[in-house]
Amino acid sequence: MAVDTQRRRATLNRFKAMSHPLRAELLMILTEESASPAMMARRLGEPVGNVSYHVNKLVKLGCAEQVGDRPVRGAIEHFYRATERHLVDTEEWEELQPELKEHLSGEFAQKIVDDMLLSLQARILGSDKNFYLARTKLVFDAEGRQRALEIHDRARLEIEEEAALSTERMAASGETPISCSSIQGCFALPQA
Repeated sequence: MAVDTQRRRATLNRFKAMSHPLRAELLMILTEESASPAMMARRLGEPVGNVSYHVNKLVKLGCAEQVGDRPVRGAIEHFYRATERHLVDTEEWEELQPELKEHLSGEFAQKIVDDMLLSLQARILGSDKNFYLARTKLVFDAEGRQRALEIHDRARLEIEEEAALSTERMAASGETPISCSSIQGCFALPQA
């Protein structure tokens, strides 16, 4: 199957997944963290059976995959994550209406602010050495900007891989997860 056909099928499957409100919520959770249906059911106040059904739909659509399991009181708890981080890829982004692009960008920026405020209000951010924040204003030419974007994407992929490995280790060890927000950005600013 051609790459373009695969990409379009993956996009269609994401849209099918997002067409059901509960599946859309589950997919959003799984793009941010690995979780079991039981964990997501508690978080959303939904019946576990209903959540499990929709997680299985996400798996069949190729939008989620099982990444680990662990024994819990005589049963096996399965953990899942989204198969793709991006809900809209670069080519699809170019096809979106300007208003929708603005809305999605605003939603993403709000999630970043929400994460930081949540951590600050809980007095977690900055409470020890286990955090990293950086803001660096830079100047690039077009080639340098493109390379910087590629570096950000490689770092994101490495961080996601480490999260998947962590999920496997926690499933084996029973260690309590440490919820984190990994934020990256590289975007143009108006000329000063």
